[in-house]
Amino acid sequence: MQYTWLTIAILSAGYFITCLAVTGPSSMFNYIWLAISLFFGFVFYISRMEACGRIVLHVWTKTAFTVVMILGLGYLAVLEGLVISKMNAKPDGRCDYMIVLGAHVKGDVVSKSLAQRLDTAYEYACSEDGKECTIIVAGGKGKGESVTEASAMKRYLTEKGINPDRILMEDKSTDTQLNIKLSRELYIDDTASDVVIASSSFHIFRALKLANAQGLNNVQGLAAPSNKILLVNYMLREAVGITKEIVFGNFRYAVI
Repeated sequence: MQYTWLTIAILSAGYFITCLAVTGPSSMFNYIWLAISLFFGFVFYISRMEACGRIVLHVWTKTAFTVVMILGLGYLAVLEGLVISKMNAKPDGRCDYMIVLGAHVKGDVVSKSLAQRLDTAYEYACSEDGKECTIIVAGGKGKGESVTEASAMKRYLTEKGINPDRILMEDKSTDTQLNIKLSRELYIDDTASDVVIASSSFHIFRALKLANAQGLNNVQGLAAPSNKILLVNYMLREAVGITKEIVFGNFRYAVI
């Protein structure tokens, strides 16, 4: 078993380096893979020391570690199953509103991830089902951004040919929960309205549950493609995000 820990440590270190190569050092969540690598490297070291007879671990210590690992992996498996369940979501029919969730803007230029969301939203907005929907672009101004995400998103869509009169901006939010909450409060008066939420594939499950918690019951997801190299990183981050929403009660009225 001890070499299982070593394998996990090596793979995590390799993935950490890969994530850094793709995104650069500014994406702080990448460092969780370094932490995982160091943790399992330490577990391997301790297990080797015990195997060599240099230390003795109490049976309760090993039992507690095993129980925590099983519970933790089980919890993670459930969350990732929920995330995966919505990763290919597509709307069934027409909608009144489409909320496009924001992501990082580099200065005033949309990132690749955000461009993928917007391209997917554009395709739906031009389709037979989506041609009459009102588009809400949601996202405020964060660190390293010279404009709000909403304004960059609106410009991107209008440059692709969407009539600017179809696009409403929610430009104060700083996270997914506020994206949906403020969009709902500003523009969607009727909770019976048919709403589509467009975002990255890994993000759809959480977005839909947050929308349910805001009283939007007729809501569907529109999943945009995600970077395949970073998908594992994004999915782990999403598990952390879902846990945060549960802890802070943001899923209070949503059925998971």
